[in-house]
Amino acid sequence: MEKRAIFGGRALPYLLLGPQLAVTLVFFYWPASQAVWQSFLLQDAFGLRTDFIWFENYRELFAQADYYRAMATTAVFALAVTVLSLSIALLFAVQADKHIKGAGSTRLC
Repeated sequence: MEKRAIFGGRALPYLLLGPQLAVTLVFFYWPASQAVWQSFLLQDAFGLRTDFIWFENYRELFAQADYYRAMATTAVFALAVTVLSLSIALLFAVQADKHIKGAGSTRLC
């Protein structure tokens, strides 16, 4: 027979989920939204003046060939890391799944 815990009430899942949602909002979404907002601004070196310049930063960014080279390098690196790590993990999984001779004699139960 399988033992199961059954909790009554609907508040417990929300109470358990609340701290994780708060951490995600405070440490991920809020800084990301601030970065997106600041990408539309131009600020002087001393932070005394800020101008809203719409998409001018993006126009300058996409006009540079170095940006596209950096994106290509990032894509190649990410693909290489993914392929290598998954192939090594697959090799380990296949090796762990192989039938080992004499393994049955080492079992206690």
